[in-house]
Amino acid sequence: MTVFFDWLDYLVFGAMLLCSALIGVYFAFFAAKKQNTTAEYLMGGKTMGMFPISMSLIASYISGISLLGLPAEMYTYGTQLWTIVLSEWAVSATIAVVYLPVFYNLQITSTYEYLRLRFNQKVRLLGSIIFIIKMMLYIPIVIYVPALAFSQVTGINLHMITPIVCVVCIFYTTLGGLKAVVWTDTLQTVIMYFGVVFVLAYGTWRLGGVGDVLRVNKEGQRLEFFNMDPDPTIRHSFWSTVFGNYFSWLASCSVNQAMVQRCLALSSLKRARITIFIMAAGIFIIVSLCCYTGLVIYATFESCDPLSTGAIRKSDQLLPYFVMTITGSIPALPGIFMSGVFSAALSSMSTGLNSMCGVIFEDLIRPACNMPISERTASFIMKIIVVVVGAVCVALVFLVEHMGALIQAGKSLAGITAGSLLGMF
Repeated sequence: MTVFFDWLDYLVFGAMLLCSALIGVYFAFFAAKKQNTTAEYLMGGKTMGMFPISMSLIASYISGISLLGLPAEMYTYGTQLWTIVLSEWAVSATIAVVYLPVFYNLQITSTYEYLRLRFNQKVRLLGSIIFIIKMMLYIPIVIYVPALAFSQVTGINLHMITPIVCVVCIFYTTLGGLKAVVWTDTLQTVIMYFGVVFVLAYGTWRLGGVGDVLRVNKEGQRLEFFNMDPDPTIRHSFWSTVFGNYFSWLASCSVNQAMVQRCLALSSLKRARITIFIMAAGIFIIVSLCCYTGLVIYATFESCDPLSTGAIRKSDQLLPYFVMTITGSIPALPGIFMSGVFSAALSSMSTGLNSMCGVIFEDLIRPACNMPISERTASFIMKIIVVVVGAVCVALVFLVEHMGALIQAGKSLAGITAGSLLGMF
């Protein structure tokens, strides 16, 4: 039996979108400091607090891909991938000690400005272009994943949802700049945690407790953390998840414009370092919750696999299917959960748009202009960039449909672009 959203779920979901849009409106028109200078628009005037910045960082690194892909990975292949959380702590320490002091002392707006100072303008241009390509490939996947899940729980066509949600995201990112992005991220992180924890707690309770969940997974040979096989061709081993992921995360965090831009929005290096470790703790918790969700789903469907019965087409649909079949009867819970998944996607998209706008303006447009650009013109140009880039990303979502499993697609594309960027730095 297919269970769909009811009016209460739509109400919860609509409220999340409305609140996000209103935050953008507030920072554009009602905040004490208007978002009409480059320092305000891209850096929040360097007066941001540690709590919203750390929440924003967590939100931008946990996308809908992680929320839906990690449980599917645990369900299908077992728990070896869970060990990626070990490398996240190591990456945070590396960033705090090695990377942040350099960027902080230079006080630059675009990370790739460092490449100009260290090498020359051509290297800076190459770095900026690789970053833009990386984000243009990443954002459409990030939007497609929750849209796929949403169309499954509502029956609404995927291509109707995508533009509506993206327009809201482009709207608040364009109007409110970094401050709107960071505060909507904070709201969305809270919703994301709520959704995951609710579903987890209820699913575990139904199965009789954590012990029973682990027992069923152990019998199904799903629990595996220390596969020390050095063969690089097997899907996951301890070496590939911990060491491979260390470099993967280092590439996507340490020299990523989105990350550096938010750390430089804080008033001191010490505060930026503390924020990095709060982010590591937040990511550790949410990734572990997502992985444990996969075990709960496996224990629930152990005797009848929804993929082989044809109830769902792709493994990425496991979690929404689980939410609707198990919690569909609880008022508003599916709505809260889907808001959480979409929140993860919106935060990744808004961060991507804001950081791309900074890179395009600071690295491509400003150096190409022979005359100085006034702050008002700069602010206007950046808003136009956000709208144009956002529209292109929405169009690219239609291509994502024809790709394979999403965690794999995302990791492969990131590896090609982020890996070469890390090499440059």
